Amino acid sequence: MSINNSILKLLNMKDKNLNFTENFVEERNIKNRRSLVIKTFLDKNPNCCPKCGCVDNIKKNGTITLKPIKIPSISGLNSYLEITKQLYKCNNCKHKITPQTDEVDYRCRISNNTKHSIIMFAKETITYKFIAKLHNVSDKTVQRQVNKIYDKDKLYKNYIPINICIDEFTWKKKTMAFNICDAETGKTLDLVEDRTTENLNKYFSYYLSENKLKVENVVMDMYKPYIKLVQDNFPNANIIIDMFHIVQLISRSLNKTRVQAMKKDKANYRKIKRYGKLLLKARLELDCSKWRKFLCFKNLMTEVDVVDYILNENEELKNTYDLYQNLLYALQRKDYILFKEMIGKEYSGISTYMQTSLNTLKEFSPYIKNTMEQQYSNGVMERNNNTCKLIKRIGFGYRNFDNFKARILIITNLFRPAKKNAENLLSTL
Repeated sequence: MSINNSILKLLNMKDKNLNFTENFVEERNIKNRRSLVIKTFLDKNPNCCPKCGCVDNIKKNGTITLKPIKIPSISGLNSYLEITKQLYKCNNCKHKITPQTDEVDYRCRISNNTKHSIIMFAKETITYKFIAKLHNVSDKTVQRQVNKIYDKDKLYKNYIPINICIDEFTWKKKTMAFNICDAETGKTLDLVEDRTTENLNKYFSYYLSENKLKVENVVMDMYKPYIKLVQDNFPNANIIIDMFHIVQLISRSLNKTRVQAMKKDKANYRKIKRYGKLLLKARLELDCSKWRKFLCFKNLMTEVDVVDYILNENEELKNTYDLYQNLLYALQRKDYILFKEMIGKEYSGISTYMQTSLNTLKEFSPYIKNTMEQQYSNGVMERNNNTCKLIKRIGFGYRNFDNFKARILIITNLFRPAKKNAENLLSTL
């Protein structure tokens, strides 16, 4: 392998017309920063005149040195490519010919390698300003490169998985955005800025009806407007309520009951507050054999003893706790018959918080049955929502939803750089 080819490979460039002479690397001070300038000579002899088509009547017409072009940094130093081009002239029509290279776009001072590197870094959860600093460009340049591979009017509307998850997250201030992802792979399919029913019905109307009829399962939380939305747009789909949200509903009711009891019982205030998390644990997971010292208690006790002491001090809390444990047991065992029996009874002595939760569970009980029969959950959706929140936080918020959406879709690999070798680019930096 020649030295010229080795240099091209080192710089991850393919244009064989770029020639490197002796002492081709020069150190300069550019914008008050120590930088490396790699000098190269581009000699691309045209076969014919692009204007008149004349052959064998083209001669050299001097050279021109372009302003340095930004390339990925080398050893932590800003690096530039300074190209000197061999100019040609057609003697027939007097047309002047300037050779071009695929390593940089016409009249652009940022190399294509740099642009692809920007996209690869945009897939990581780091800020645009940090990406810009790494590549010696502005943050607006980073945003433009991201937007180039994202078309807000051209998404995969002709395809939708048979199992999907839907949820919402806070977009800005009190505005909620809608998120839809594949329940199997967890890949984000799309983000919608407005989660209102009217807007979502309009959004799903763009999908082919035959594809919407193929959807089998839709996983969601207990947000009532989504029920009608799914029934209207995916008539053959089973609605699955996420198990986490069901457990969260009853655990919050128990916790509110505990706080209410804690405020009324000043004598046991510290005990009820300190060991509130033991009440939320499944009864079978409490330790009943290990005796140890618990703060606020004089004698050695087990976790079961602590819970029983707290419950014996408040009858309403005890009744609410017993119902909570029965519901939790049915959910963990996925026993819908027992669950249906528990929510169907009339209870006296439980808190109003738990009674409200019971009414909610009764309303969503047909869909909770699907939850116990299917294996899907909104776990992958919560991961995607956390990614959205993380990107929004490290970027100190986004004003433009399309810019925010483009970044999320790149991170979740929905859009990818066009070059086949883009994935190997980072290994050369």
